[in-house]
Amino acid sequence: MPLQGEPPPATLLPQDDRDRLLPHLRHAINGFVDEPRSSVQEIDALYEELTGRLTDLFGERRRALRAAWHDDAAQPQTEELRLVLRDYRDAIERLLAV
Repeated sequence: MPLQGEPPPATLLPQDDRDRLLPHLRHAINGFVDEPRSSVQEIDALYEELTGRLTDLFGERRRALRAAWHDDAAQPQTEELRLVLRDYRDAIERLLAV
């Protein structure tokens, strides 16, 4: 949950991914009456694609966050660490809002 006065967290998936996947979801749902098994197979494949994409995005985000503070050669200052902490908090709040 966002802190008081902060905007709500953004969606987890980029808009272009959402725009690409939503028609597949609608197609699977709308086709259920005529082809129930095919619809369930289609939505299962969509679920697998979506969870894989989210896993990739979470991994990319963690690597970026970790790189901002975990470099042994550089010792980040307190302000840099505060910003990293804020970014971690924002990412976790987005996950908790799901």
